Amino acid sequence: MKRLRGTLVLLLVLAAVLTPLALVATGALPYSAYVVRSGSMAPAISPASVVIVEADRYEVGQVITFQRHGDRTTHRLVAVNDDASLTTKGDANDTVDPFTVPRSDVIGGVTAFVPNLGYLVVYLQNPLALGSVIMCVLSLWYVGSSEEKPEAKRIKGSKEQPAVAAVQVA
Repeated sequence: MKRLRGTLVLLLVLAAVLTPLALVATGALPYSAYVVRSGSMAPAISPASVVIVEADRYEVGQVITFQRHGDRTTHRLVAVNDDASLTTKGDANDTVDPFTVPRSDVIGGVTAFVPNLGYLVVYLQNPLALGSVIMCVLSLWYVGSSEEKPEAKRIKGSKEQPAVAAVQVA
């Protein structure tokens, strides 16, 4: 019974954690998650934070994520130019970015961020790391749900001691 209860708890925890991740990863929700890899947005968003980006929703003053030369950049939107391009700036930078961003390159506006979660995300992108985490969880589950040893099972409240047999060898 204890093993069944442990299995059910493990499955519920996995479902609670993996369901939102799967919804974001598959694009079923209008959100994406990205790791901030530089300090250009400090102190507002520190390096190794994970930003949650809502697709195609942003306004001046909001932090946005956009594509540039195959990389994703997260900076604050400071102006919309007459030609509909966008001017951005990292909060830690002294000047605006030396380029403008076409609207078609904007992924969306940052709606939330989780500091330092990027370390775990980058770690889990390695298949060996993911396997090690799965093995640790399964090992802890197995140890935590293993049956008690037979000699440890006693009727609660019983003061009986286990019988000891003595054998005399001649």
